[in-house]
Amino acid sequence: MEEKAIQIWEIGSVIFKEGDQGNLMYVLLEGAVDLKKKVEGGEAVLKTIDQQNDFFGEMALIDGRPRSATAIAAKKTKLLPVDGPTFESMILTNGKFALKIIKVLSDRIRRSNEQVEELIETSPKERILFGMADFARKTNEQIHDGSYKVDVEEMKAWINSRLGFTFDE
Repeated sequence: MEEKAIQIWEIGSVIFKEGDQGNLMYVLLEGAVDLKKKVEGGEAVLKTIDQQNDFFGEMALIDGRPRSATAIAAKKTKLLPVDGPTFESMILTNGKFALKIIKVLSDRIRRSNEQVEELIETSPKERILFGMADFARKTNEQIHDGSYKVDVEEMKAWINSRLGFTFDE
């Protein structure tokens, strides 16, 4: 891996936009990337890529269709771009790599199915309540009685971005 191939993205930088043609996928070396999808009233975060050596953007290389989401650096991030011919060569010559791609794609499909099931089976109120609980567990410290103390404005912003809801002031 040549050092010059590594890209550094500052927080908030748009790596690619939903609808763009894609000729690269990216491997995360450091940092975090939010994958966002346009929804009614704004954007919702589909997934945060934050594990070293995880990857994103491969769908455009596999199916040749436009990007299905927008990728934004959630913090200062180092990425290794991989072009289509390199990706295809890695799939054809490295069985372990190909198997990892299959497992990741399978996991993403399974999670998408679970999200669709949740959307079908839960009301907007229930989704917000589940979102609030998820936010509290992931971003705040538990206090002595087992409950969580949260910043309400941060929680509203998180729910808006993750669930696609807008809180009216």
